Amino acid sequence: MPPRRPVRRTVTLALLTLGVAMTQAGCGADATPAATTVVAVLDGRTVEVERDGATSTVTLAGLLVPAPDECLGEESAAALGDLLKTGTEVRLEPSDPAGGSEDIVAAVFADDVLVSAELVRLGLAYADPTEDVPAQVTAAQEEAIDASAGLFGVGAPCTLPAQVEALEQATAEAADAAAALAAGAGIVEVDRHGSALAAAAATGAALAALLDGEQSARYPGAMVATWRSRTVAVNERLAGVTATVQQVRASEEQRIEGERVAAEAAAAQAAADEAARQAQAAADAEAARVAAEAAAVQTKAPTGGSVHYQNCDAVRAAGADPIYAGDPGYSGKLDRDGDGVGCEK
Repeated sequence: MPPRRPVRRTVTLALLTLGVAMTQAGCGADATPAATTVVAVLDGRTVEVERDGATSTVTLAGLLVPAPDECLGEESAAALGDLLKTGTEVRLEPSDPAGGSEDIVAAVFADDVLVSAELVRLGLAYADPTEDVPAQVTAAQEEAIDASAGLFGVGAPCTLPAQVEALEQATAEAADAAAALAAGAGIVEVDRHGSALAAAAATGAALAALLDGEQSARYPGAMVATWRSRTVAVNERLAGVTATVQQVRASEEQRIEGERVAAEAAAAQAAADEAARQAQAAADAEAARVAAEAAAVQTKAPTGGSVHYQNCDAVRAAGADPIYAGDPGYSGKLDRDGDGVGCEK
C-alpha cells in the first residue's frame, strides 16, 4: 500500500498580502475581492486555482482520500472533478496560514457549500481523524456510514467492509462443504477442500494485517474494531475446520493403506490357491496317465490268461508290486538286480 502523502500546510505570502490589501481597501471604497477559480483537479483532495493571475495548489483541509491506485482512488478524484469543474468560482478559508509557499491547505467552498463535506458524504473521502474537522464534515461522514456509501459500504469489492463480508461468505462456503466430507471421499476430494480453506485462511491473514495497517486508520475506530472482531472470528473458524479436514485426511490415508494391505493379502491368497489348484491338477493328470498306461498294458496282454507288465509303473498301478519270480507277469526286465524280486520299493 503506498504511503499517505503528507498534507502541506503553508500559505503563499502573496495571497496573504493580497488579502490584507483588499481588506484595507474595502474599508474606504467599494472594493471587490478578486475571484478565485478552479483551474484543474489534481487528485481526490487537491486542486489548482487561479486568483489575480497567480496560480496556487490547494489541498482540501481535514480530508483524507485514497491514492489513485487505492480502492476508489480514481472515483474520488472524478467526484471532486464533478464538484469543482474547471472555471468554478470558489471561496477559500485557509486553515493553516503559513506563508512562503504556493501550496495552500484550506476549506474550499463552492456556492457556500463545503466541498470536502460533499465528497465525504459520497463515501469517497474520510474525515481526517487526526485533525479538528468542521461539524459539517463529521455529519457528512455519519451519513455516508449510515448509507453504506462508497468506502463505507460493500458496493465496491475493494473496500474494507466488502473484503470482510467476502471473507465471511467464502469461509462459510468452504467450511460448510468441508464439514460435509464423508469417509471414503478420497484424498483428492479432501485436498480440494483443504485448498479452498487454505486460500480463505490466506485472505483472512492478509485482511487482518490490512485492518492493523495505515488504511484502516482512516476509518472511525469503532468500525475498524467491529471488522477486526469479525475477521478474528472467521480466522478462528478456519483454523478449526482446517484441523478437522487434516484429521479426515489422516483417516483417509489409514483407510486407503488398510485397503491396499488387504488387497495385497487377498491377491497373495488367490495366487497361493491357484498354485495349489494347478499342483493338484498336475497330480491328478499324472495319476490318470499312469492308470491309463496300466490299463493299456492289461489290454495288450497275451491271450491264454497270462499277465504281461510293460514296466514297474504298470505293476504298481495293478497293485502287484513287488512282483516275485513265478508270479504272473514277472519278467527279467522288472527285476534288474536279478534277485527274484521285481519292482521293489
